[in-house]
Formats: sequence, C-alpha cells, structure tokens
Amino acid sequence: MTVRERLADVARFAWRPAYSAQPMAWGKAAALALLVVFALDIVLDQLASALLAAGDAEAGFLPVAYEQDISLGEDLFLSLLFAPLTEEALFRGWMRGQIAALRFAAFGFAALGLFSASLWAPPEWTLAMGGAGVLLVFAGLIQWSQARQRDTAVPAWFTHHYGALVWGSTVLFGLTHLGNYEPLAQPLGVLVVLPQMIGGLLLAYTRTRLGLGAAIAHHAAYNAVWMAGDYGVW
Repeated sequence: MTVRERLADVARFAWRPAYSAQPMAWGKAAALALLVVFALDIVLDQLASALLAAGDAEAGFLPVAYEQDISLGEDLFLSLLFAPLTEEALFRGWMRGQIAALRFAAFGFAALGLFSASLWAPPEWTLAMGGAGVLLVFAGLIQWSQARQRDTAVPAWFTHHYGALVWGSTVLFGLTHLGNYEPLAQPLGVLVVLPQMIGGLLLAYTRTRLGLGAAIAHHAAYNAVWMAGDYGVW
C-alpha cells in the first residue's frame, strides 16, 4: 500500500473494525505500515490534546494528573517494557480470536476488575483482592500455555462481533487510564483519556494488520515519545 492507501485503510478500520486471520509478514512493507500508523497516532494525539487544553482553558473540566514519585529508571521500566507488554497482552493479545487466547483474556479482564475494585474497597480487603487478581493472571497464563497449541479455533461469534469487541476494548483501555488522574469533578472530565482511546484504536489496527509484536513496539515507541516530552528532551 502507498501511504495514502494505508491511511484510508486505517480510516475504514476505525469506522468498522474488520477481523484479519493473519497479519502481514514482517518486512519492509510492514515496517513502513507501522511507521505510518505510529506517525498518525502522534499527530492525532497532539491534536486531541491541544483541543482538550483549549476547551479546558475556558471551562476547566479536565482532572489533574497525579504526581508520580518514581525514579527515571522505574519510569523507563514501567513505560517502555511493563505497560506495553501487559496492556497489549490484555487489551489486544486476543484479537486473532483463538479460543485459548480468549480464555486468557477472560482471566485478565477478571483480574483487572478485581484490581480496579480494590481501589474503592475497604482497606482490609485491598490486599486480598489484589492477591486474587494476581492469582487469576497466573491461572490465565497456565491455561494459555497448556491450550495454545490445541485450542486454535476462532468462534464464529468472534468474527461476527469483531467491531464491537475492538471498540469495547478501546473504550475500556482509555477508561483504565483515568487512574492516572484525580477523581472527576464533572462528567466531561472523562474526555481527558480521549488521546488514549484514539491510541487504543490505532493499536488495535496495528495488532490486527501487523501482529502483536508490532503493537507492543508501537505502544513502547509512543510512550517513549511521551516520556521524552515530559523530561524536556524536546
């Protein structure tokens, strides 16, 4: 595809996500496609952030980001390794639809539910709920490792509802980033994660068209650009 054709394909996917059984083989064409999608992600992110900042200057609806007291080394590990690996595995690792991967996703989303609920649970429940979430993750990994060579069928319902599943995971991916901000003071504050929702949809495209490894690289590169801005590299 030319750059224009690639952008048109991204637009079609964003409007109606379509299932692909096999991503592109890695090579020059795939690398160029990844570069185009990544550049589009950065441009749209900056545009969305600028529009939100302009609206917030007038109405003051966006929540304030939490200050994180972590070292540069910890930030690099979390942003460039931990988050890309875990978030892509959870939110997009299952997008080829094999039954084993879908089961792993079910365990992962159940664990995410426990982790999220523990933030509002009574203090005496927090440790138990967090521990249960960790156990669910390990249980999911065990079942996936045992079944990934065997349970490779893709259910018909998955391909039929692929668009809704992609959109649902994209919205959830964005909403989980609300944890980076102080509690919302008004409903419009949820728009603070609009850049993450846009990025999540583009990461779904990368996952579908180019594979999970490309999505992890896309995610890590995006975080690297964001970190470079935060640390005043440019």
